[in-house]
Amino acid sequence: MYSRKAWGGPVEPAITVKFLNSTGSDRGADPIASVIIFEWDDEELIGIPDPANPGMLMELCQPGFDSRGWCTADQIGQFLLKPNATRHSTSKIVTAAVHLDQDGPIRYPVDKTGYYCVFTDAYSTSQYEAVVEFRNAYGELPASQIPKLPFYSGMTLLYGVVAV
Repeated sequence: MYSRKAWGGPVEPAITVKFLNSTGSDRGADPIASVIIFEWDDEELIGIPDPANPGMLMELCQPGFDSRGWCTADQIGQFLLKPNATRHSTSKIVTAAVHLDQDGPIRYPVDKTGYYCVFTDAYSTSQYEAVVEFRNAYGELPASQIPKLPFYSGMTLLYGVVAV
C-alpha cells in the first residue's frame, strides 16, 4: 500500500477489519477471534520461541502465559510479540482479541508505503467471518494503478492539445 505522502490523494489510506456477527451453534458463549495487522518487514517480531518445542513459535497468548511473563492477563487471545517489538518495528503493529458479539471494526492507518499483512486466527470459536478493506489514498483505486496516474494526466493534456 502507498502512504498519502508517496502519491497524495484525498483519502487517508487505511486497512479496516470488520468481523461479521454471524450466528453459529459451535461459536461458544464468548466467541473470540485474534487479529494482527503489521508491515511485512516486522514479520520476525511476531511470536515467541516455544521452550517445549525448539524451533517452533508460540503465536497466541493463552491462559497461564501471564504467570510466565510472556503476556499479561488482559492480552489473552492476542498474538504474542517479541520483547520490545514496538521499539524495533518499522511500522505500527496492531493485535487484538476480538469479541465477535460486541466489537466494531479495527482501523489501521497506513503512514508508510509498504506491504501490509492481516492475519486472523480462531481463539475460542471454530468459525467466524471477516471482511478486510485496503483503502489507498485514491479511494478504491488499486495500488497498481496509482503510478499510472501521471501518464494518464499527460495523455489527457496531449489529447486536448491535439484536439485543439
